[in-house]
Amino acid sequence: MNTLKTSFIVPALLFANNAMAINYRTDNWTFKLNADGMVGFMQDKDDKSNFINDWDVKGQIFYHFDNKQRFGAIYSIDADSVDDKEYVHDAFILFEDRTVGRIEFGLTHSIARKMGLGLPDVGYLRINDDSLLHKKLDLKKVLISDTTATTGHKALHLNVATTSTPYGQYGLSISGLTDDYNYAIDMAIKIKQPSGKLKTAYYAGISYMDKPENYLEHSFTPNVTADWRSQIALGINIQYNSWIIGTSARVIYDHNPIYIASDGLIAGAGVSYDLLQYSISLNYLYSDTTLWKHEQNIITREYNDYIHTVLASFRYKYSENTHLFMSGGISSDTPFFAVGLKIGF
Repeated sequence: MNTLKTSFIVPALLFANNAMAINYRTDNWTFKLNADGMVGFMQDKDDKSNFINDWDVKGQIFYHFDNKQRFGAIYSIDADSVDDKEYVHDAFILFEDRTVGRIEFGLTHSIARKMGLGLPDVGYLRINDDSLLHKKLDLKKVLISDTTATTGHKALHLNVATTSTPYGQYGLSISGLTDDYNYAIDMAIKIKQPSGKLKTAYYAGISYMDKPENYLEHSFTPNVTADWRSQIALGINIQYNSWIIGTSARVIYDHNPIYIASDGLIAGAGVSYDLLQYSISLNYLYSDTTLWKHEQNIITREYNDYIHTVLASFRYKYSENTHLFMSGGISSDTPFFAVGLKIGF
């Protein structure tokens, strides 16, 4: 069992001038540039202080054929991609007809990831996408980070999706031309009930990946090598006035994996409440990589295969793009506390 550790994350300002936002439109062209981020450090009693940073920069260009159709290109880079020496997070082209749907091609996430419903969270530790919390806590355990199906963003994806309406959306992805796996097919559907005080959204996503080989889902998860990988993800969000309640789960199965097994189940539930400029949230996540009893080709592990995470967060919206926040909780046997300032434009 790990020694009990208490960790602190104290982010500070990264972008000091949100007047730098770029959003330029002519009759036929649109240019956009957005960014946000934070910097800080993490410290616990067993490890030395660690500098942390989290940021994202995204550029977009669109040519408008008319009021309904447009062609465009999107490029983004973030802290994770730089840490992994992959200096691109998104780089793809798209064609969109607002009455029909959208086609994307390039380096980006699958439609199952993009349409996913995560947990209501007002902190900035990315519990719904490549968790910064688990990355920085370094729990020395195998876990599944978040509840939305993913095949990564380093393979070429062809995404086709219907127009997102107040009542729902569905889509299909095909990906390949990567060293991580032969090919992958993802599908997703989202159904909404937007009328009245009680609003609901339902999500289901499935994924099949053929022959993953040293596939790395996140920087803190083990590489996956198996005959194939399948995923099912489900999510529900309920909004009533200022309350949002969410629950979601993802099940992963690897067929004939070797090395360390990293498939299993992650499930979570959360609630948030908004009052004027203030927001609070409480979330619970359970990750279990012992769901499937792989008998062969798996390295014996000497640590627990399940992780409980409880996270409470508070956020104050000083302005539209400037937020103060603090979070606290425990993951495995590691308590943590975070406080900071997030700036964007």
